[in-house]
Amino acid sequence: MKGALLAFALVILAIATSGPASALPRFSSRTGARCASCHVDPAGSGMRQAFGMKYGRDELPVPAWSTDTGMEDASNLITNFLGVGADFRTLYYSVQQPEGPPAGSFYQMQGDLYVDFRVSRKVSVYLNKGLYSGFQAFGLLNILPARGFVKVGKFVPNFGTRLDDHTAFIRRQTGFTPEDASNRYEKTGIELGFSPGPVSISGGFYNSLGDDSQAGTDKAYLGRIEGMFPITDGVNLGLGGNVFATKTTLGGKETLYGGFGSCSIGKLTVFGELDYIRTSDAAAPTTGLVSYVEADYPVIQGIDLKLAYDFYDPDINVTSGSTSRYTVGLEFFPIQGVEVRPLYRFVRETPTESKNDEFDVVIHFYI
Repeated sequence: MKGALLAFALVILAIATSGPASALPRFSSRTGARCASCHVDPAGSGMRQAFGMKYGRDELPVPAWSTDTGMEDASNLITNFLGVGADFRTLYYSVQQPEGPPAGSFYQMQGDLYVDFRVSRKVSVYLNKGLYSGFQAFGLLNILPARGFVKVGKFVPNFGTRLDDHTAFIRRQTGFTPEDASNRYEKTGIELGFSPGPVSISGGFYNSLGDDSQAGTDKAYLGRIEGMFPITDGVNLGLGGNVFATKTTLGGKETLYGGFGSCSIGKLTVFGELDYIRTSDAAAPTTGLVSYVEADYPVIQGIDLKLAYDFYDPDINVTSGSTSRYTVGLEFFPIQGVEVRPLYRFVRETPTESKNDEFDVVIHFYI
């Protein structure tokens, strides 16, 4: 329980000193821009808009190397009504073993292709096909007042922070990860959102389980509110919260309650998320806790230092069984469209600690 209190304190610190979540929250907080400013999907992640593509090509890589290798006026628009994009992430990981040398392997984390068809100036059809069984397909109508939208189709509900690390506990333990092909995290339904000012409000209504072929009365629900508040030049802060309720594959009920926040002061960016997971599958309901805190600092353009803390406790009413991860590393953007991310993770379990620290190197290509 001490780990849970530490996680709670760190996330509250990030929120109290803190912009809302996006695909990569540090970029949203640094720029003071909304998710939809960089991405086609209002929830963030996936295909990049013109601003997001320009930011990724101009503001992230090493300037001198990008000058030698970059393309003038690069665009992901084929025509004024058709755009494409892609994200490919390959991971090499090496894990300590109780006896003998570390075990390592390559793993293709991601291979997503994006297509955006512009039906009209305010209506588009969006497709996202993943390397494995993941698939998103939805229509997006930016037609509501107060910069509102309607999203209809099959997609990932907008809960929590859209981290690009699929192994993060706030993704893996909440179910919002593409790792489990047998229990897809995309759901078919509808989301609506409004952004009348610095605050955005959205909600969703979906099929509870991933199999659309079976009619049923069980539905999943989402409610979300978040704010982005530029304070002064170079200082952006905000906070947000959301709730997601669904049925489980075992017939029980699962409700997620979460809060998130981020803060950028000069070059330093800190963000975090804290979620409670209440499940009624077992004879006695359980309440789990999951959290994530990350700090990023660009030493020079092209190299960001990263510190992160993961925490997961499957039942806060039990004194043991929690896991913590401490991550240190950097993100290196040598040239446009390429990222190399070496990380070392210290893994600590209670009550018995295993010898399973991990070294990761992620190579990311993006358009």
